[in-house]
Amino acid sequence: MKTVLDHTKAHQKYFEEMTKIPHGSYQEKAYADYLEEFAKQQGLRYIRDELHNVIIYKEASQGYADHPSVILQAHTDMVCEKNKDVVFDFEKDQLQLRIQDGYLYANGTTLGADDGVGVSYMLAILSDDTLSHPALECVFTVQEEVGLFGAMALKKEYFQSKRMINLDDEGEISTCTTSAGGVNVLLSRKVVSSSCEKQGYRLSIRGLQGGHSGAAIHLERGNANKLLVRVLYAIYEQYGLQFVSFDGGIKDNAIPREADAIFVCDASKEQIDVIVSSFEKILKEELAFSDRNVSLMLESTSVSYVVSQEDSDKIMQLLLVLPTGMRHRSMHIEGLTMASSNMAIVSLNDEEIYVNCSVRGGMESYVDMQANEIVVLAKAFGFVSKLEARYPAWSFVKDSELRNIMQSVCQNVMHQELGLMAMHGGLECGVFKALIPDLDIVTLGPKMYDIHTPNEHLDLASFDRTFTFLVQFLKCL
Repeated sequence: MKTVLDHTKAHQKYFEEMTKIPHGSYQEKAYADYLEEFAKQQGLRYIRDELHNVIIYKEASQGYADHPSVILQAHTDMVCEKNKDVVFDFEKDQLQLRIQDGYLYANGTTLGADDGVGVSYMLAILSDDTLSHPALECVFTVQEEVGLFGAMALKKEYFQSKRMINLDDEGEISTCTTSAGGVNVLLSRKVVSSSCEKQGYRLSIRGLQGGHSGAAIHLERGNANKLLVRVLYAIYEQYGLQFVSFDGGIKDNAIPREADAIFVCDASKEQIDVIVSSFEKILKEELAFSDRNVSLMLESTSVSYVVSQEDSDKIMQLLLVLPTGMRHRSMHIEGLTMASSNMAIVSLNDEEIYVNCSVRGGMESYVDMQANEIVVLAKAFGFVSKLEARYPAWSFVKDSELRNIMQSVCQNVMHQELGLMAMHGGLECGVFKALIPDLDIVTLGPKMYDIHTPNEHLDLASFDRTFTFLVQFLKCL
């Protein structure tokens, strides 16, 4: 069978094998089967829980029996995003890989380098008896991308280690020292609809970059849901408007790139097009440095029902005022976002509207503040609120023995100083730290770009270098 990656390198081989097994969030069973079979073939002890988390244990190599053990950890699920014109079933199809200018892509879909690279690193190490390392507890978690649910289901008795290397990173010669906590605020409202024979219109927004709602929220990239509502509100103010449907965003941890709304309006298509064209110019100016390819499209369409005017009013008003984007930045750590919210998903049909707002905070108080604001706003417009998938922040620890060793290895192996990073994304590190309070944690991973988007790509040279870094790091523990 033809391969794309270099299978003489174990980490590349295991990564390509992973891309052949569907492993989106909540669909990790098949890959857990693969891990279980791998452990049996290698003769390694393992645990598999009801969520399909897998922990594979390997004894210390010769000469390391008296060295403290270490946890290696990565998540097996990937964000499943594709371009709308791409025919692909994430529950059945293999990712279609291609290499371009030294970078690995998947054609029209996310690649799953987040966090397939960490998974492949662990498998490469577990399968190689020539490497030097202390006893290993290799943790393959599930449902990270939808709320860290796999990590939160782990039990303390699974672990003996007080040191952990999280392999969900993208810095190569840097390590995270802190991460945000967060919660999803879910809003809903039942709507009344009736049959309709009026002319309908579909308004669509395309050309936005999107990105991870933690790692990219400070880049001022356009949120498709929020931008589309701004245009709709301009039409609503001048001509009135009733919704038929709204469909924007598909993942709670991704800035939505595309959105579509169908509505009825007493204005002609030509009148509406004047507003749409005007707003397209405005958005291109506003987003010239972040989303220069933004575009709006208006077309006529048939409709069979319409949402009531009262419900349409309340939906329009709430979506217009819901906060999205960066809210606060750190005054202590340069470039660190401290609080943000992302209007990630909006879905309206003839029975109900559903809105998912992903809230993040570098402090728990910021998470509470933003969640409370959204709940109060939602109630004012007749929406019901529910908080879901809360996860803890990982606070900075000044003195880390593991980080000191990593700094020394980086200097000796990579010939560069180790960078210390603070991030606004949620990491499983916070969950592990809550589970094992005296756990010393570092993170490591190769360079990758545009994660959580169909343009996600992995630097293959960095993929190789970082594996060498990890192997040497383990040798020094």
